[in-house]
Amino acid sequence: MIPLIQVEQSHEQPVTPFDTLYHREYQAMVRMATALVDFPEKAEEVVQEAFAQLYVRYSQVDNAVAYVRVSVLNGCRRALRRRRLARAWHISSQRDAEKHGELGFNHLLDAVRRLPTAQRNAVTLRYELQLTDAEIADTLGIPMGTVKSTLHRALARLRTEVKR
Repeated sequence: MIPLIQVEQSHEQPVTPFDTLYHREYQAMVRMATALVDFPEKAEEVVQEAFAQLYVRYSQVDNAVAYVRVSVLNGCRRALRRRRLARAWHISSQRDAEKHGELGFNHLLDAVRRLPTAQRNAVTLRYELQLTDAEIADTLGIPMGTVKSTLHRALARLRTEVKR
């Protein structure tokens, strides 16, 4: 008598290059977007929209990571523009931060949020996504020298802000 072997059929679809990219980059893009728009829900919405755009154009895109990064950055810009970028430091959040000993970190985040858009974008790409100057230049579509000077001015401004 021949023993029966049970064969399980997989109903999972094969993993595509897009799936691999999505799983590898999604969290980093959400962190970047959250740092830029300051609302996790809005950040996830922007990132999902960017990946949906990439999915439609995936076969036509040379550098999918750069495409998503630029799409997320542009989506964040649109979100901030709609909101008019008017967020002030709230007294209640400051009190909560003092209670939890988070004032220093929140003070730094607030200082980053007050940076001009170009400086905030460069700082976020450098320190949140840990991109090189060349990658930042490619993402923002600016010369590498501009990236360096923008980061230099942003860090100088942050040092001044944090010392207050």
